[in-house]
Amino acid sequence: MLMLVAGYVAIRYTPLGDWTSEERIQAALVDIRSLWWTPVVLLLLYAIVAPFGISMFPLTIAGAAFGPYAGSALNTVGIVIGAATSFFAARALGRDFVLRITGKRIRKVERTVNRQGFWPLVQLRFLPIPYPVINFACALAGIPARRFLTASVIGLIPATLIHSYFIARLIYASGDERVTQGLLYAAVLIAINLLIALAWLRSRIERRNRYRELMAERTSRATSRRMRHCLNRDRNT
Repeated sequence: MLMLVAGYVAIRYTPLGDWTSEERIQAALVDIRSLWWTPVVLLLLYAIVAPFGISMFPLTIAGAAFGPYAGSALNTVGIVIGAATSFFAARALGRDFVLRITGKRIRKVERTVNRQGFWPLVQLRFLPIPYPVINFACALAGIPARRFLTASVIGLIPATLIHSYFIARLIYASGDERVTQGLLYAAVLIAINLLIALAWLRSRIERRNRYRELMAERTSRATSRRMRHCLNRDRNT
């Protein structure tokens, strides 16, 4: 909050506001897009930043500066590259080192990854779990690289495309159009999170029901064994 207030004061009451005007920002974006090497630098940053667990959302914003379509493609390639470098870095660094820097939270994800198939691995990308934790857990669990990369592509593309598209629209929109795009962006994010929450809740309910059925079946078997034992004992006496 203090940083937001300080940023507002700096833009509103200092010469910094002249440099952050909409015209200057638009001109800077045009200059950035005209440089052939900026996409290469962005992809390299994805590869370098991802294994350290740093948020890649600023890179997504930078990629969106290339427009809703080119930016979406660039960010999609970048985030998959980041997932791959995290995965292979975890394998290279070894289990002990990764556990030391990530803590206990990776153990639970690792157990989940270890006992799930391909599509649950895709669904993990939609849960509020940091990307590096999933990448490291898959590497430590011995998930084959081809399966991991395929699941990552399928699971990461939808969110990356949505963020890239709407952020690009917000960057290049102005006035009422920017407000409209912002509201639409928020509505899409809310809808997606509701769907994810409902899917997660359904999965938990189904898992709990299976557990109850298993316990009921186990209790029924135990009761049947006790009854047979009592009948045999009565016959012998």
